[in-house]
Amino acid sequence: MQKNKIKIATRRDFLNRGLGVLGVGATLPNYLLNTSFAGPDPKNQNNDRILVSLLLTGGHDGLSDMPPYSNPEYYKLRKITRIEEKEVVKINDEMGLHPHLAGFKELLDEGQFAAVMGTAYPDFNLSHFASRDFWEAAHGKGRTGKRGATGWLGRYLDYAFKDDKDPKLSLAVGPGRHPLTITGKNHPGIAFSSPASFGYVGDRTKKGYELYNELNKLSMNKMKDDAQFVTTTAVNANASSDKIRKLVQGYQTPVEYPDTQFGTSLKTIAGLIGRGMNTRVYYAAQGIAQFGGYDTHADQRRRHDELMTELCQSVMAFQKDIARQGNAERVLTFTFSEFGRRVKENYSGGTDHGLAQPMYLFGPGVKAGLHGKHPSLTDLENDNLKMEVDFRSVYRAMLEKWLGIPGKAILEKDYPLIDCIT
Repeated sequence: MQKNKIKIATRRDFLNRGLGVLGVGATLPNYLLNTSFAGPDPKNQNNDRILVSLLLTGGHDGLSDMPPYSNPEYYKLRKITRIEEKEVVKINDEMGLHPHLAGFKELLDEGQFAAVMGTAYPDFNLSHFASRDFWEAAHGKGRTGKRGATGWLGRYLDYAFKDDKDPKLSLAVGPGRHPLTITGKNHPGIAFSSPASFGYVGDRTKKGYELYNELNKLSMNKMKDDAQFVTTTAVNANASSDKIRKLVQGYQTPVEYPDTQFGTSLKTIAGLIGRGMNTRVYYAAQGIAQFGGYDTHADQRRRHDELMTELCQSVMAFQKDIARQGNAERVLTFTFSEFGRRVKENYSGGTDHGLAQPMYLFGPGVKAGLHGKHPSLTDLENDNLKMEVDFRSVYRAMLEKWLGIPGKAILEKDYPLIDCIT
C-alpha cells in the first residue's frame, strides 16, 4: 500500500492559521500516537482538574430551558413556544426546568448542577459568528478575522503550562471549525471531527485547503527550528487512523449515550479521560449536526424539545460515566451559546436572536443551585432580556476557584466573582 505521508508545518504557520487536525489520508504525527493514544499516561494518574466546554450552537432559548413559570408575563409573551406550568420540572417557587431536562433536577438534588441566570456581555452583537467569537475569546473583540487571535482557555494553557509544549493539553471533538476557545499562542489545540474518521477541520475555504496542501509539502530542512514544537515524522495514514479508531471506539462502558454526534463526542471525551489522557481542556458542540441547532426562528417547540432531550441524555450519561471511572471530582463541565432568544415570539412559531441566557455548570465542584437574578420580563432592551451577569464573571470563577489561576491574567480585568464554584 502506498504510504501517504504528511509533515505538520512550522510553529508559526500552525499557530497563525489555526489548522485543525487530521485525517484518513492525512495522519496524526508519531509523537501523538506514541503519547496520547497508546494508553494511560503514567504522569497523569493524579487529581489534575479538567474543564469541559460545551457550545449550544445557534443561540438557545433560556425562557424555554428554564421557564419562569410563576410569572404571568411569561404566558402573555409566549403562546406557542411556552412551557406550561404543569409540564415544568420545578426548582423553586419561581423557576423550573424544561420537562426534558428532568435529569438536571436529579443532578441539582445531588449537588452537581448550577445555573447562572441572565449571562451576556455589554454592547452585544446578534451575529452568530461575531458573538461566538466574543464568548470564546472573552476579551478584546474576539476573532474578527485577525491572525493570532486566542481563546480564553487557550490563554489559560499558555499561562498555566508555559513550559509544557504538549499539544494534547486541549482537544476539541466533533464537526465544525477549530474552536477559538481552546486556541492559545503556544497551545493551538487539536481538533478532530469524529472518532471514526479524523478529518481536517481548519479553514475550509479554498485558500485554507491550498495552504494546508502547501504546508504538507514543506521540506524537512525548513522545519528544523521547530522540531521541538511539532513533529517532522510522517506515518502511514491508514495505520495511524486505524490505531486511533481502535483506541477510541474500543472504549467499553456500560453507560448508554444517545446515538448522535453530540452524544458520541461526550462518550469520546469520557473515554479519553478514563484512559488517562493528560488533556486539561475539552470542547464539544451540540447542534452542529442538526440544521440550525438552537437557531429556532421557526417550529421552535418541536426542535427545541428534541435538543433538550439530547442535551440532557448526553450530559447525564457523561456525568454517570466519569463517576463510574472515579474521575467525576476532577471534571467541571459548562455550557455557553452565542446568545439567548428574543422574549417575544415571531410569526413563524419561533424566536429570533436575543441577548441574555443561562449558563449551566455540572459536576461535584459546583455550588449547586441558581445564581444571579433572572432578567425582568417587563424591563426589556429592544424586546430582549437584559444582561444580569457578564459571562466573564463565570469564567473568572472557573479560572480562580476551579483551575487556580488569577482571572485577570486571562481576561485582562477583574470581573465580579460569581460564587458558583465550591
